[in-house]
Amino acid sequence: MAKLAGLIFLLLPLAVSSQAQNGENREKDGIALAPVHSIVPLPPSKTLSIAELAGKKLFVQRCSVCHLPALPSYSVYGPVLDRKLVASRGEAAIRERIMHGSSRMPGWQYSLKPAEIDEIIGYLQTLNFTQNE
Repeated sequence: MAKLAGLIFLLLPLAVSSQAQNGENREKDGIALAPVHSIVPLPPSKTLSIAELAGKKLFVQRCSVCHLPALPSYSVYGPVLDRKLVASRGEAAIRERIMHGSSRMPGWQYSLKPAEIDEIIGYLQTLNFTQNE
């Protein structure tokens, strides 16, 4: 079941990208929804290295529920993670936070290996969620 969920999350950006390229507008009950590409703005898997793809899988499984840009109907629980946050705080600080967590975030030091944390950080450096670019 977990493998199926992981596969769905890895393939979802490809489907989203396809819909966005076709210019499909979405509505629900007559209300225009946000463009599909702004809901899950993850880079296509085919553009990622093997390590970045492994980081994407871990990010989607463990981090995305709190750290992806929010849908218009709710706010993000944790900070939006992307390359600018990694650059501003530094890789060492991000690694420390992933390992030991905070008052609002669990630490992953017992369930993630150091190499997996490196893969997540490498993947975060491929993300760019800044609105003004």
